[in-house]
Amino acid sequence: MKAKRRFVVLGGAGTIGRVVVRDLFESCPENNIVVADYNEPLAQSLAKSLSAKGGSASGGKDNRVQAKFADARQLKDLVNLLNGQNVVINCLQHTFNLTVMEAALCAETHYVDLGGLFSYTRKQLRLNKKFQNAGLTAVIGMGCSPGITNVLAAYAAGCLNKIHSIKIRVGSKDFNPSPTGKFYLPYSAQTIIEELTLKPWVFRGGKFQQIMPRTGWEHTLFPEPLGKVWTLWTRHSEIATLPLSLKHKGLKYCDFKVGFDREFVEEVMTRLKAGWTIKNFNALVGTPDKPNDYEVSRVIVDDMIVDCHAKAKPEWQASAGDIDTACPPSIVAQMIVDGVIDQAGVYPPEIAVPIQPFFAELKKRGLEIKISR
Repeated sequence: MKAKRRFVVLGGAGTIGRVVVRDLFESCPENNIVVADYNEPLAQSLAKSLSAKGGSASGGKDNRVQAKFADARQLKDLVNLLNGQNVVINCLQHTFNLTVMEAALCAETHYVDLGGLFSYTRKQLRLNKKFQNAGLTAVIGMGCSPGITNVLAAYAAGCLNKIHSIKIRVGSKDFNPSPTGKFYLPYSAQTIIEELTLKPWVFRGGKFQQIMPRTGWEHTLFPEPLGKVWTLWTRHSEIATLPLSLKHKGLKYCDFKVGFDREFVEEVMTRLKAGWTIKNFNALVGTPDKPNDYEVSRVIVDDMIVDCHAKAKPEWQASAGDIDTACPPSIVAQMIVDGVIDQAGVYPPEIAVPIQPFFAELKKRGLEIKISR
């Protein structure tokens, strides 16, 4: 029989994974966490730092966090890693999602991830019957966007009898002074490049349509302290599920736009045309030592606006985007362990996640929901 409250965070030493680990560690003293990463030395360093923090009060060590090597390309090894665990939180690139889900099925472990960038999301939904038959829960796309935005959409839809459109807008602002000539990526290089080069999907007139990348530029007016932010269409997982989940509400239009400066997009595309690879771009990904940014994830359902506000958490060396992306999968994984989420199958957040309990957990972490009409 499985021990209670055992979590594996795949990619646990990465930008988002390390914050997921930290949130699990601080959420409940009974949580036991495996930091699983291809970069084992980095995983070991994170585990040791948390062990020291947790045991500092008693002068001993907190052994709830351990590090293990993980290679998501090796299915058999992945199954062995997940055996005996309650939930795996997959913080790897979405291209590994199906393999990790297969390993979760073999190991009889519940599953949570950060998103499938539309195409993989669709493939993951096809595993619904297998997870149902195994009595396992998989919540897919449970970061900020997708994730929080899906739940915001479900909340707004629940307040209205019928809905026509859902527009998702995510904007942020970094208040740290920018070093002259410094160019960096705020999150995964592969994700940013795919968002800027793959054709986005929109749901228009009740049908899914693909449009040209890097189009749909608009100045979106966010609440203070952001103000106007340039946003554009990109491929995203919400569009793969919300039109299906909310079809009964009469939904006819759904799109997603993310905030990028025009100069940033031009610089990325210039470097791509010059032959830059993912490896080159990965060297530019990083979080400042003292992050000081702010992010708003907005969902507009007809005339109703629901925003989630996120601030940086310097003591975790986590940006606002790290916090609102990493805390949701930690919250949902713990809801699965606690039986708050107990339906077997593969579900998007708008179907699986109980809205008010989720909002309450976000609030504990400084994430504020604001509603206007």
